Amino acid sequence: MSEIRLSTQIRQQWQQRKLVLLLLLACVLTGLAVVQMAHLNRQLTIQQDQNYQQRDQLDTEWRNLLLEQRALAEHSRVEEIARRQLNMERPSGNRDITVRQP
Repeated sequence: MSEIRLSTQIRQQWQQRKLVLLLLLACVLTGLAVVQMAHLNRQLTIQQDQNYQQRDQLDTEWRNLLLEQRALAEHSRVEEIARRQLNMERPSGNRDITVRQP
C-alpha cells in the first residue's frame, strides 16, 4: 500500500507543479527572446548609424563633384584652354560669318 501511495503522491505533486514548471519555462523562453531582440536592436542601430555616415560622405563627395564640374565648365576656363592648347582666338567683328537657312 505504501508503494501505491508514494506513486500517487508523486503523480499528484507532478500534476500540481506542472503549471508552475510550464510558467517557469515560459519565463525563461521570454527572457531569452528579450535578450535576442535587444541584441538585434543594437545591431540594427549600429547599421543605421553606419548608413547615415556613408550617406553623409556620399553627399559631401557629390557636392564636391558638382563644384568641380562647375569650375571645369566655366566659360573663362574653356576660353583659356582653347586659346592656349588649340591656338584659337575669339573672332573679331569683321571675321564673323552668319549662316542663314533659306
